[in-house]
Amino acid sequence: MVKPLDSKDYAIRKAFPFLLLFTAILFIGLRDPYGDWRFFGDTSTYTRTFYIVKEGLKTEFTEDLGFYIYMKFISQFFDVEAFYLISAITYVYLPYLMFQKWFKEKAIYVLIVFLVSMSFWAFGINGVRNGLASSIFLFSLRYFDKKWVMYLLMILSITFHKAMILPFLAFIASDFILVNNKKTLYFWMICLPISLLFRGTLENIAELIFSSDTFIQDERATIYFTEEGQKYDVSGQFRWDFILYSSIAVFIGYWSITKKALEDNLYQMLFRTYTISNAVWILLIYAPFTNRIAYLSWFLMPIVLTVPFIIGRSSDAKLNKKKLIYILYGSLFFTIFMNFK
Repeated sequence: MVKPLDSKDYAIRKAFPFLLLFTAILFIGLRDPYGDWRFFGDTSTYTRTFYIVKEGLKTEFTEDLGFYIYMKFISQFFDVEAFYLISAITYVYLPYLMFQKWFKEKAIYVLIVFLVSMSFWAFGINGVRNGLASSIFLFSLRYFDKKWVMYLLMILSITFHKAMILPFLAFIASDFILVNNKKTLYFWMICLPISLLFRGTLENIAELIFSSDTFIQDERATIYFTEEGQKYDVSGQFRWDFILYSSIAVFIGYWSITKKALEDNLYQMLFRTYTISNAVWILLIYAPFTNRIAYLSWFLMPIVLTVPFIIGRSSDAKLNKKKLIYILYGSLFFTIFMNFK
C-alpha cells in the first residue's frame, strides 16, 4: 500500500520546482553586466547595446525588431541590471509554464533535464537573444490546442532572433510534409553521409544563405566561412561529439514512438521538428560556432528525452524513473564534459 504524502512532503514537492527556477533565475539574472568575456561571453556587448538603445540609436540588433522593442521598453524604465534579471525570468520561467500545462506534476522532470542540458546556461548568459527566442517558442507550445495563438507566438520568437525561422519551418514541415516518423529518421540519417561527402558545396550554400540579403541574414555569420572565421576555436570540423549528443534524442524519440507506441500528437510533432532541425544543422556542421546552429534543435531535447518516461502506463513507473535518472546524469555529465574539456 502506498503511503499518502503528509502535508510537509506535499509542500516540499510543490516548492521544489520554484526553488530550482529561483536559483537558475538569480544565477543568470544577477551576473555582472560588465564581466569578463571569458566567463560571461557576449554579456558586455549586450550591456553596451542596452545603453545605445536607451539613447534611441540604432544597433546591430535593430533588425531583430521584437528583441529591439523588448530592450527599448525595458530601458525606458529600468537599468541594465534589471534588464538581465527580467530576461532571466523570461528565459527560465516561460518554458516551465509550457511543461506545467502538458505534464502537470511531472513537469519537474522535464525542468531538471532542461536546467542541466548543455546549452541552457550558455544561451541564458551568452546568447541572450537566441535564448529568449527559444523560450518564447517553447512557451508557444502551451497553446498547441489553440493553433492561431501558438503560431503568433512562434512568429514573435522569430522577431527576437531570425534564426528561429529554422525550427518554425521544421515544425510546419513536421505537420504537412515530413509527417511520417520513419521518413523523418531516414532524412536525418541521409544528411550524415551528405555532409561528409559534399563539404565544399554545403559550405558555399551555407555562406550564400547567411550572407544573402534575406530575412535570415546575420552580419556575424558572414565571417563564419571566411579565412577570418577559421581562426575561431570551433571551426571546420565534423563534430562527432555533437552528432553523438544529438543522436541520443533522435533514437530515444523514434524508439518511444515505434516501440512504446507513444501516440501523443504534440510529442510526435516535436520529435519530427527536432530531427528536421538537427538534420539541417548537420549539413552546416563545418561552420565556426556550429553549436549556435545546433541549438536550434537542442533546445527541444529536454522534451524529446524525458516525455517518453513520464507519460504512459503506471505499471512502468519504477522502470521509467530509473531511465529518467540515467537521462539526467547523462545530460549533466555531457554538460560538464563539454564545458571543462
